[in-house]
This record gives sequence, structure tokens and C-alpha cells, in this order.
Amino acid sequence: MKKLLLSFALILLISFKVSAQEESQGFKGAWWGLAAGSFTDSEASDTQTLVLLPAVGYFVSPTVTVGGAVGIVNNKVGSADATNTFVVKPLARKYFGVTDKFFLFGEANVPLLFGENFTGYGFNIEPGIDYFIGGKWTIEAKFGRFGYNSIKPDGGDATGTTTLGFNMFDAQTQEGLGSGMSIGLKYIF
Repeated sequence: MKKLLLSFALILLISFKVSAQEESQGFKGAWWGLAAGSFTDSEASDTQTLVLLPAVGYFVSPTVTVGGAVGIVNNKVGSADATNTFVVKPLARKYFGVTDKFFLFGEANVPLLFGENFTGYGFNIEPGIDYFIGGKWTIEAKFGRFGYNSIKPDGGDATGTTTLGFNMFDAQTQEGLGSGMSIGLKYIF
């Protein structure tokens, strides 16, 4: 009888251990897609900027995701013709659960920029929050940048910008990507 009870207890313990491991996998193996964009119209600098930068990613562990964003930045200054910049931005994120619906994350990204008369690159870390609004839908916001970005005009010298801090009000940087607060709608597949 003791052997039977011990075997039963061992099987029960193993089954709890296996189910706990399955539950702790979190989002591992899940894909996500993010619809993100912004529009800025500055009277002070007579500039209009439209950014469309959707992103996708894959959870390689319960709290780490890798992915990328591909999109376009359209800048119009004064009465000059609008210029388009093609953006490719590989990224990695680490999520930290605050509650079952609220997460903080840190994103490391490397934007590559290709414009008509210039190229650019950067190395950035951007903090953010992610909140589940229902089912697999989340609202995410990034609010700052810590990094370095450089623009090299054709036939000219590269100029770089170092950004360190949380800035929710500065919407534009020299490369046309926002360093202020950005908000997006995300879906977990």
C-alpha cells in the first residue's frame, strides 16, 4: 500500500511539475504584429512628417522577443517637395510583467535609413509599456530613447545625435523617427 501511495504521490508531483512548466512558457512561440504610425505638423518649423512603421516579432522565450519594423517616413518642409525615407529596424525586446495585463519592456533596435540623398543608422534602447485591452489585443507606448543615430548625406560628412532620456514631448529627431511618446495597437497571434 505504501508503494502504491508513494507511486501515486510521485506521479501527481510530476504532473504538477509538468503543468507548471507548460504554464511558465508564457508567450514563448507566439508571434505579434504592431500597427504603428504618427503624423506631426509643426507650425514653428513649417514641417509635416508622416511615419508608417508596422512591426512584427516572435517570442523566443516567455519574456524575450525578436523582430523588426519596415516602413516609410515622409517629410515635407515648407513649400519644398516631400522626401521619403525607407526604414528597416531590427529589434529585440525584454518584457517585465507587472500584472497579468500590464507589462514594461525595454527595446533595443538598430534603425537603418535610406533616403534619396542620404543614408543613416542608429543604436537605441527605448523603454515602453504594454497593456492588454482584451483577448490578444494590446496598446503599447514607448516614451523616450537612449542611443546614437547618424545621418550621412551623399557627398558629405556624417552627423550624429546622442539621445539620453525620457522625452514625451519632442516628437521628431533629425532622422525623422520620433523620440517622444509613440502609441501603437498590437495583436498577439
